[in-house]
Amino acid sequence: MTEKKMNNVRAVMALNDLKVYASSHSLDALDYAIAVLEKLEEEGIKQPLVSLEKEK
Repeated sequence: MTEKKMNNVRAVMALNDLKVYASSHSLDALDYAIAVLEKLEEEGIKQPLVSLEKEK
């Protein structure tokens, strides 16, 4: 199995998949996380965790 690098688009797809199995209490949090990742992607921040490491 090959390791794939995570990015905003892949994370959003995975979170959307998880919404099927999430409890109603978790849906708002998933929607929020998806919205944040989509906004980061729109702003050109493709890998926010890598960006944060560079600021240290």
